[in-house]
Amino acid sequence: MDFLSFPLQRILCLLCLLLACGPGHAKSHPSYLTPKYCESVVEQFVDAGMRSLDTYVNEHFDPRFGGGIRNTINFLEQREGWLSECNDYLLDTNQGSIFYSEKLTREIFIAMNELATELQHVREGVEYPDSAGNNNPAPFIKRHFQDLAELVDQHHTHILMKKQFQ
Repeated sequence: MDFLSFPLQRILCLLCLLLACGPGHAKSHPSYLTPKYCESVVEQFVDAGMRSLDTYVNEHFDPRFGGGIRNTINFLEQREGWLSECNDYLLDTNQGSIFYSEKLTREIFIAMNELATELQHVREGVEYPDSAGNNNPAPFIKRHFQDLAELVDQHHTHILMKKQFQ
């Protein structure tokens, strides 16, 4: 007789498989998540999103206006949410990371969080005295933006090189 011919043994095998896999291996994702969708989310962030951040940080940032700071924090948090969702999907489906590598992906998410955190500090009234004693958070914000921009540029450069050799 075959081992699995008995119903009780089939149930035991099924239970063992379920316990061995655990719920972490059976993640479900929304149906809109596809590699093509995730690629478009990254492209939007790398192109228009970073241009928008650059314009805000380098031309319009003013610590006296909390609304723009709040909007920028929300922008960063929203994009990080979208990118994280895609990254989780791609990792769960063994399709790599959202950015060039897992390391670069982690670094970009950290840089996004650091920029949002610094902006939140400005919004909360944390003082950033310059050499003359004036509150000037702009250099700190620009430094965090520059860190993020350099990481995103690494990804963008790799993608351009990849396309060139296809």
